[in-house]
Formats: sequence, structure tokens, C-alpha cells
Amino acid sequence: MGRRSNSSSHSGVATPDQPLLDSAFPHNGSLSDEHPSSFESGEARRRLSSSSSSGELTDFERAWSQRKWSYQLLALACALLISVGSHYSAHTLGALKSTIKKELDITNTQYGALQSTVSAVNTILPVLGGLFIDAFGTTAGSLIATSLIMFGNLIISISTHNRSFSAMVAGRILYGLGSGTITVVQETILGSWFKGKGLAITIAIQITTSRIASFLSMGTAIPIADRFGFYGAAFWANFVVCAVSFGINLVYMVTMRRIHSNTPEQAVAKLRRKHTFNPRLVFFLFGLYWLIVVQSFTLGGGWNSFLHINSELIKLRFGVNDSIAAWSASVSQIMPIFLVPFLGWFFDHFGLRTDMLVVSTSMFTISMVLLGFTMVNPLVGSVVFSVSLALGPLSEITAISLLLPTGSLGTGLGIYKSAMNIGSTIVDIVVGALQDHGPKVVEETKNSYRYAMAFFVIWGSASTIVAVVIFVVDRYKWSSLLRSNAQDRREAQHAVKDKINKPLLFATAPNWRSYAGFWNCVPLAVFSFLLVASWVLFAMKLA
Repeated sequence: MGRRSNSSSHSGVATPDQPLLDSAFPHNGSLSDEHPSSFESGEARRRLSSSSSSGELTDFERAWSQRKWSYQLLALACALLISVGSHYSAHTLGALKSTIKKELDITNTQYGALQSTVSAVNTILPVLGGLFIDAFGTTAGSLIATSLIMFGNLIISISTHNRSFSAMVAGRILYGLGSGTITVVQETILGSWFKGKGLAITIAIQITTSRIASFLSMGTAIPIADRFGFYGAAFWANFVVCAVSFGINLVYMVTMRRIHSNTPEQAVAKLRRKHTFNPRLVFFLFGLYWLIVVQSFTLGGGWNSFLHINSELIKLRFGVNDSIAAWSASVSQIMPIFLVPFLGWFFDHFGLRTDMLVVSTSMFTISMVLLGFTMVNPLVGSVVFSVSLALGPLSEITAISLLLPTGSLGTGLGIYKSAMNIGSTIVDIVVGALQDHGPKVVEETKNSYRYAMAFFVIWGSASTIVAVVIFVVDRYKWSSLLRSNAQDRREAQHAVKDKINKPLLFATAPNWRSYAGFWNCVPLAVFSFLLVASWVLFAMKLA
């Protein structure tokens, strides 16, 4: 399974994007004799052993080990900053919901369709982007993504001057094409450059950076619009930040080219041999991985959709002005800034990823009850929601990183992100429709969100059930691999090594189709059905 390497696959590519670092993933152990056929006991062993590092370090690898930390720091800085523009632009629309509906003369359902433009595009793009990254590396993927984000925000900014709903939709599509890929690129870069403790900590820093950008976006959109007397000024600010992220991406690209220029051809060839991505792996991904994908669909979709409407919710339910509502809503992003860096250390020392998923889903449901059905200060509900937002993503991403081989990490994260966007697309449209048809008088009142918030409570409860199932499966079928800390992880990995090895064994078998049975296809079929359903809903509401 290529467990020793950390780099994405670069089959057919002349330049490597990542160095020869040890992997964050476990070493492969010996194979079980249970596997049916001589292929698995002979050829499969050869394939697995050829994927692992062997022999002594080369002169290049010794030299690399002496200076890799400086490249790692630069890669970390670039990986963190290339997505700032994307995250900063993500929540301006939500902060200005009331203004945009008035300026563009659209309904709540149309606004929901406008919001879901990004998530609809990204129902499939992260998977394609993940495949692209696994095949061609992160440099090309990041350059394309940051370009689309920048030009998409340029079109959105221009659309505010002529009050064009269609132009804003077009800009959001371009922005969505880039934003869905950039996070997969970012997490793949980190998963390729860092290992063990470093991986959890750097992903924690990445999530913190993205939440800081989102917090500032929600909090500054109204003040910027008020300062310039035009709501479009907030979108022009987005464009400037995206242009800066594009410039930082160019720095990363130059750095990768410099590394390649110093890399001997034999090292490049070795890197290719060790990291060949096999697309057949998607048919043999673990059931536990697919449960995390379901969690992304429910919990992730709920998070994103609520962040699109929480500013107006607070304004209507608690009777405050736009500025106060926007700042109160931005508190929903505050806890990840402080908790996530600590969680990186916590997962390394204590594990308990599945426990934190259960807590995260419970916190989400409680926050929906507080904000939708009580008059408790909205800051309380926003803080509870932000705790959920802090605990969940890092638990899920690091869990996927423990389960999947490096060569399929980009694709695995792409499916994870895609499921989140499918959920977000469906929930955005459903919430808009519930608000339009919910209890209200001539104009919107504090009761406008009653049906929508009841839906969020039910959605959160379903997500909690999924989290409990993940906890049970990990505990009794996977030797608590996801709950293990850094010290106990090796023992847990040894206990489930045969399960970890099976996908590569089957995917590389000449008769691989004979192993792809009915239950292997069910997750892909359900995923495809929900994907089509999200696009049908999106097309109906946008028309």
C-alpha cells in the first residue's frame, strides 16, 4: 500500500511535488494466509514489498534529511495561505443575505440556490480534483484552483454594480470550481510533507487558519459595506484577498520546481514507483471510511448550510441590526481558532477521535435547539455551535489519513469533501424552501425560521446516530484504531493490518473484478444517487 511514502502519486509526471519523507500511515505487516488465490500470497506480496522502502539511504536522501525542515516550513506556510482567499470569500454572501435579497430582488429559495451554486459544483469536483492530484501532483492543482477562485470573485464583484443575479451565479460557479479543489490540495500537501504528530498538528493549524479567515469575513463584511456605502465593496475586498493567495501559490510552485531541479533522476524514478495511484481502489475502500463519508454528508452539510443563514436568523429572531447580527454570527467560527491547535496535541496524546465526533454532533443539535427554539442570548448558541465546528473536522480528516494509503489520499479526501457539498446543496435548498413556506406574515418575522430550525434539529440527531455507529464499528471491528493515541496506534494497526492491506491486494489483482461484489458497489451507487438528487434540486430552484 505504499505506507512508507508521504507523497501523492505522480505517475506519468516529470516533476515530484513532495519529497521522499516517511509516511504518516502505518507500515504494512505480513499478509494473512486467508486471502483466496495464489496471487495474493505471491504476486500481492511482491507488489506490497516493492511499494515499501528497502535498503540503506541514498546520498540524496541523507542530504535531504539535513535540510527538509526548511522546505517543510515553507510548504506549511504556503499550504496555509493559498486557501485564505477561498475561506475569506465563503461567508460574505451569508453576512449580506438580507441586503443581497433586496438588491437582486430574489426570494429565500433563490438565495438558497445562489448559495448552493458553490456546493453543487463541488459535489463532483473534489473527487475529480482528488484523482487529478493523485495522478499529477499538487502544484498543477493548486495553480488552477487559486486562478478560478480569483477570477470567480472578480466576476461576483462586477455583478454587484449591475445587480445581475445571473452574473453572480456565474462568478459563484467559477469560485466553486476552485474552492472545492483547493482544500483537497491543501490537505494533500500537508499529508505529503508531514507525518505522525506533525500531521495532526499541521492539519489543526490549517483548520485554525481557515476559521480565522471565515471569522474575519463574517465580521467585516457589513463594516466594509457601510464604510464605502456600497455592499459590493465587501466582495471587492474578497477579490483582493484571493489575489494575494494566488501570489502565494506562485511562491509554492517556484519552490517545488527548485526542489525538483536538485533531485536526482533516480530519486524521481524511485518516487514514481512507490506512489502509483490505482483508481480501482475506490471499489474496495473500507466500510468505516464510507461511514465517515456519511458523517460528512450529514454533519458537514449541516454546518455549511447553517453558516449561510445564521446572520439573518439572529437578526430576525432576536431583533438586532445587520452589523450586530453579523458579528454575533461570526462567533460561530471563533472556537476552532482556539480549540483546534490544542486538539492536534490532544489526538496525538489521547486519541478519542470517535468520541469527539459524538460530542461534535451532539453540540450541533443542542445549538440548533438554543438558537431556534429559545430566547437565550444568541452568543450562547453560537459558541456551542462553534465547539461542534472545532471538534468534528479534525476528527474526520485525521481518521481518513489513518485509514487510507498515501496514493489514494487525495481521492479519499475528495469523496469526503464531495459528500459534504452534496449535503450542503440539498440542505441549502430545503432550508430556503422551508423558510419561504414557513410561518410568517406580510414580511419576515422571528418565526420565519421555525420550520427550518426544526429540520436542523432532526438533521443533527441523524448525524449523532451516524457518529455512534462509527464509534461502535471502530471499537469492535477496527481494534479502536481511530481512538488510539500515538503510542498505542502501532499495536492497533498491527491488529487490523489484513484489513488495511486488502484494498490494494484486490485493486492490483489481474482478476480484480471478481472481488468487486455487490456490497462494494453499494456505497458508490448511493453516493451517485445523492449526487444526482442534489443537482436535480439545484436545477429546479435555479430555473
